[in-house]
Amino acid sequence: MRDSYRNERGSPFTISNLGTMDEETLNRLAAEALLEEAKVGARRAEIMGPSGWIKPKETINKRFLHSTLRNVVLSNKHRTSKKDKTHECKTQRDTNDKK
Repeated sequence: MRDSYRNERGSPFTISNLGTMDEETLNRLAAEALLEEAKVGARRAEIMGPSGWIKPKETINKRFLHSTLRNVVLSNKHRTSKKDKTHECKTQRDTNDKK
């Protein structure tokens, strides 16, 4: 779908300045966008059959996902090792206190 349209005079406007438009223009743009989406779906349906009406899945940002997961795992390892060290220190103190 397009993110830039042209008004009656032919000058472009974008999604970011839709808040300054009157309601009639917004309704017209919404109707155009829905019709365009229906046309694209119909074209896909001609080629792929009924499943063509289903929108394709959006791809994920794999680089971001891998980086986030890696950092979470490292953070959890760090937190676990820190917790183990604290537990060992408490255990040693308890053992020394009992003697």
